[in-house]
Amino acid sequence: MALNALAVAALITYFLGCCFVVYYCIFSYPNDSEIARFVQVTMPNATWSRLRRIFGDKVMKIIRHVSDRALVLAYFTIVGGCWSIVFGKIYPWLLFESPTISNLHGIMGVFVFLACFTAWAVANNSHPGKITAQSFRRYDHYPYDHLMFQSNVICQTTKLFKIPRCKYDRIKYNCIVPRYDHMCGWTHNTYGEENYRWFLLFLLNHVIMCFYGTYISYSLFYEEIKMKRLMELTFFDRLTGETIKADYYIIFQYIFARRSSEVTLMIVMFVMGIALSCFLGYHVYITSRGQTTNENSKWGDIKGWYKKQQQVHRNAVREGKDVTKPSLKRNNNDNDTAILDEQSSEEQELVDPGPIPKNIYNRGFVENWKDVFFPLSLRKDAHSRGGYTKEYIAKQQQQQQQQQVSHHDGNHSSSKNEQSSITMNTRCSKPKDI
Repeated sequence: MALNALAVAALITYFLGCCFVVYYCIFSYPNDSEIARFVQVTMPNATWSRLRRIFGDKVMKIIRHVSDRALVLAYFTIVGGCWSIVFGKIYPWLLFESPTISNLHGIMGVFVFLACFTAWAVANNSHPGKITAQSFRRYDHYPYDHLMFQSNVICQTTKLFKIPRCKYDRIKYNCIVPRYDHMCGWTHNTYGEENYRWFLLFLLNHVIMCFYGTYISYSLFYEEIKMKRLMELTFFDRLTGETIKADYYIIFQYIFARRSSEVTLMIVMFVMGIALSCFLGYHVYITSRGQTTNENSKWGDIKGWYKKQQQVHRNAVREGKDVTKPSLKRNNNDNDTAILDEQSSEEQELVDPGPIPKNIYNRGFVENWKDVFFPLSLRKDAHSRGGYTKEYIAKQQQQQQQQQVSHHDGNHSSSKNEQSSITMNTRCSKPKDI
């Protein structure tokens, strides 16, 4: 009884630990939660700096190389351990002891096993795309939104224009990745425009693996309960000397005592299946809305700022404060340059921010998914269609030059008009006969 209670407590602790890791290491952002910031930023930085003082830079480079692949080792440990139990315990039970469950599930299990590690290998070896001076035009096909991505921004490392939806990857490739999504430690790869589809396939395959294994394990347990009529039995408690009628908790204890590894495997697969399903659902959601993981975090900050400013504006209107945006006028009495009146932070907060801007990269459900499974950079017309940023910047510079020329011509024409008006006035003041 004590051993079973300890096992149940260990399973509950494992479940809570998985929930903690999934939420604070995947879904939560450091800027939104102090716990997430401690787990993702503060604790790793403090641990790394302390270890560097103890062992030195050379040893830490080796540790860094190994630690970057720590989740890969954890992946093979967890998945490989689960499959060893499947082949060592579940398969003999399924093939030789189960009278009703078809042996075809054994063949299906082999295919699932091969598909599982094949999906990992494909996701690990896939490339997200690399923006260079030669490939710049092939990846340049998104406009600027002037919220998350600003024009005329140059990457300080590569000295290239940062096109929309890109980000510099400092972990694996040391280059600008187009349509950057995230870095996955389980596969030790960065996902962007050209390989994000393989990451989704990796997730989907493992969700199917977890729930399929849970279904087969549950079917075997249910068959054993039904064939042996365990729910109709009575059990004798040696400690109290009482006869206890079977219920679900007692049956669980009985099965766990006889097949502890199989029960643990089923629970682990079920919990991991739920966690992976939530993670896959998150990626399906943001992809359907035309966002990446990197952009989704930024959109959260943008919407939070707009909602806060809208609430401040509504409260100011309710209190009867002046919420009109103050105009900045040039002081003509100054000798050299115009002096702009400084606005206090309180006045700036009272400005109406307007409605929350829309995501210009959301082109609809079908087009968003088409961009994932058929990346724009891999299509035949990638080079002929690319070059949006260069054309945009050149057009913007040309417009600025035209505005400067028109402004100069306007000043020149106004001076000519003043001179002509002066001459006309002098002529009009003269007698008509002269």
